[in-house]
Amino acid sequence: MASQIPVSSTLRIDFETGLNEKGALVFKRRAFSNIKVEATADQLFSSAVAISSVQNYPMGEVTRVDTYSLIG
Repeated sequence: MASQIPVSSTLRIDFETGLNEKGALVFKRRAFSNIKVEATADQLFSSAVAISSVQNYPMGEVTRVDTYSLIG
């Protein structure tokens, strides 16, 4: 049976930068790597809110991307 070991986490924040010519929302993504794999969802969301408070655009979606090493 395979097992997985957490290797890294990345916090991605999408900011709403405006509308395109068709009226659809346009986003700009910022990625923050070297996030502790032990960080909780609440801690990451609080960090995203703090980061967005000093940005020019409103925060859209917040995503966590985890990478694992699989061992057989």
